Amino acid sequence: MMVELGQLLDERYEIDTLIGQGGMSYVYRANDRKMGREVAIKVLKEEYCEDEDFIRKFQNEAQAAAKLNHPNIVAVYDIVDNPETKLHYIVMELVEGITLKNYIKRAGRMDSQETIAIALQAAAGIELAHKMGIVHRDIKPQNIIVDSEGNVKVADFGIARAATQQTVNATVMGSVHYISPEQARSGQSDERSDIYSFGCTMYEMLTGQVPYDGDTSVSVVFAHLENPIPHVKELVPDVYPALDMAVYKCMQKKGKLRYQHIGELMEDLRKALKDPSGSFMSGEMPEDLSETRVLSPRELNQLKHRQKLRKKLAHLDDTDALPLGDEEEDETSFHMTKIYRVIAGVCILLIIVLVLIIGRNMFSFFRDSRTALETTQPLEQTATETESGTINITISALDNLLPNILGKTVEEAEDYLGAYNIHLRTTKESFSDQYPTEGTIIAYQKEKIQSGSTLDVTVSKGAETIRFYDPATPEKLDALHAVKCDTLVEALEKRKINYKIQDAFSETVPLGNIISTNKPDTSGTSMLIITRSAGSASENGMALVPELRTLSEDDAQTALENAGLTLDGIDYVPDEEHEENTVIDQSLTPGSVVLKGTTISLTISSGSDGETSQKSTVADSQGVWYGSINTAVKIGGETSPAADTRRIILIRLCQEIDGAERYTTLQEARSYEAGTELQVVIPNIKGAAGIGKGTVEIVDASNDTVIASYTVNFAPRS
Repeated sequence: MMVELGQLLDERYEIDTLIGQGGMSYVYRANDRKMGREVAIKVLKEEYCEDEDFIRKFQNEAQAAAKLNHPNIVAVYDIVDNPETKLHYIVMELVEGITLKNYIKRAGRMDSQETIAIALQAAAGIELAHKMGIVHRDIKPQNIIVDSEGNVKVADFGIARAATQQTVNATVMGSVHYISPEQARSGQSDERSDIYSFGCTMYEMLTGQVPYDGDTSVSVVFAHLENPIPHVKELVPDVYPALDMAVYKCMQKKGKLRYQHIGELMEDLRKALKDPSGSFMSGEMPEDLSETRVLSPRELNQLKHRQKLRKKLAHLDDTDALPLGDEEEDETSFHMTKIYRVIAGVCILLIIVLVLIIGRNMFSFFRDSRTALETTQPLEQTATETESGTINITISALDNLLPNILGKTVEEAEDYLGAYNIHLRTTKESFSDQYPTEGTIIAYQKEKIQSGSTLDVTVSKGAETIRFYDPATPEKLDALHAVKCDTLVEALEKRKINYKIQDAFSETVPLGNIISTNKPDTSGTSMLIITRSAGSASENGMALVPELRTLSEDDAQTALENAGLTLDGIDYVPDEEHEENTVIDQSLTPGSVVLKGTTISLTISSGSDGETSQKSTVADSQGVWYGSINTAVKIGGETSPAADTRRIILIRLCQEIDGAERYTTLQEARSYEAGTELQVVIPNIKGAAGIGKGTVEIVDASNDTVIASYTVNFAPRS
């Protein structure tokens, strides 16, 4: 169902523009008045709004998708169902960018490195959804968005399942080039179906075209079911062999031959960056039946035998069984005898191997017993034997015991190997997610080790991945708030993880501690952004602008006094929607941080039959004077990768009124990149009446430092 531009949905979401449409819905850019942010709204088309069963499935799936919180997934903020207007829509994060489909069209095709970079980000989002039991069912380039900074986000999680319950021709037509064989055959799907569709998407990224195409959607579906799996290298010879094999494995017809979890694919993609040849995938790929190979004699005999049977079948009437002649019986007997001989040969070979192993162990046992007895002889005899040559006893069983020391501490491992007098020496330390406990063994030297030798080991320095919060409960950040930013930075530096720090005021998080991070842990390739507490705004001479709308005039003035702000003036206007003496607007945005003493103006309802009037609390009866400024300011600061490259900039006017400095905020605190040239262009600056001069100050709000100041002349407006 289409909505009108400018329409206000549920007294909160103001529709701005139509930005797209699909088989199920229209997508609009809108303004969330309550949260003060731009959002995207997906409104269901009218034909689906009448189907109660579809609406129920749509609600359930959208609610499940709303629980996903990941930097590579388009966030779902709200699900709204209005039975009166029959409007059903989803409020989502607005991502400024283009779909991967359009990105591919612009680029023609991508090289191996760019494909891996984009695929790893998208796969990270899909991996989280799979861990939470959500299968996308409609992975395709149209549902993957790339923003202007190269960040990748997957959209429409959980929505596709509702669509698959219906006959939606438009949806099928849009997804048929990426549909898995099991979805096309029976409509059934699991996370391996997403992996198949993701493989088709990577194929298109690398080649610039879909893996299967046809004149109709039916012909494309049959191609997915029957046609050989295409290799990327057939169209792009310079593709990384490892990447070509990874795409080929994703697109296997049978789910059991694909990657079973998308995390396995991500691991291979990371390895492909270090080893493009794909040597690490040797022996793991499904057999490529489309390539030419020589048949073995056994396969050739089987093929000839089947051809003979087919010829006999051609001469038979409609019978249920095929009688065997003497020749076939002899041939069958010959094959059975051959099978029995092979089985007997294998059994004899196993018995011989078993006897050899038992004999070897008995020999080692008696030899070790003899060595133990010889050590009880006089010292002179032992020394003579030692001088004649070094006696080394190789313990063959040691090779089988060594893998078990992984995950043990050095002391535990030495106790475990105590019977062999093995001494362990720590030669290296490394981070490990597999063995996150500090001090545990994660690797050892692979050379032959003998009794009495020293074994070099590598021990864990802790987990490689630092976890900040549980992605399933992103609202629980108490543990993160207790972490000092300096402590985290030290851990990040040790792990060589790239990060950026930005400051923000907080009334609850102590100064220097962490307020939030842009992702739940340090995994993935996207930059880690840490928001550090700059302390309480009030303690730093700053004030948090309160929400004054819907308050009475007296209550609003009390709230401003408590916040440390100054009431500048009041405009009274007639208003039918709000009661008389109710604040309906304010000049400073609620939640913004400004300097204490900053002035703020209010708009208050004078009732439906009221009059328009003004009341000034700062300027005198002569009104206000005006000034202007037009200049540029260079925002300096460190620009090294590890440094905080953002600055929180506030612009204010300072005037001396009645012997006291009075501040007025001209621009609320905003974040800028260090090195940016800020254009300060303010044509109409309101000053106090009768005050001919003032100072415009450019302030670093995080530490209340004046970066630059300019004198401005004021005069009454003619």
